[in-house]
Amino acid sequence: MKRFIFVIPIMVIVAVMAMWYLNKEYTDVPFSSRILIVIGGTLVSGIISFFLMKKDVHHIDDKPTTNTLKKR
Repeated sequence: MKRFIFVIPIMVIVAVMAMWYLNKEYTDVPFSSRILIVIGGTLVSGIISFFLMKKDVHHIDDKPTTNTLKKR
């Protein structure tokens, strides 16, 4: 559930920026199509950020306690 703290704001930022850009540059596209494009982009960015924000705590090796470098 901690991942949603980052996923939801990312989705909101993507939705706002996509709607702003589509309204600014692509005014000839119908409004219903712009909404569908924004929803698709928002969902894709949410899914990608959900999987990329995964914690890998169990995959980190412990710090070595002995010096592994050999001195010459």
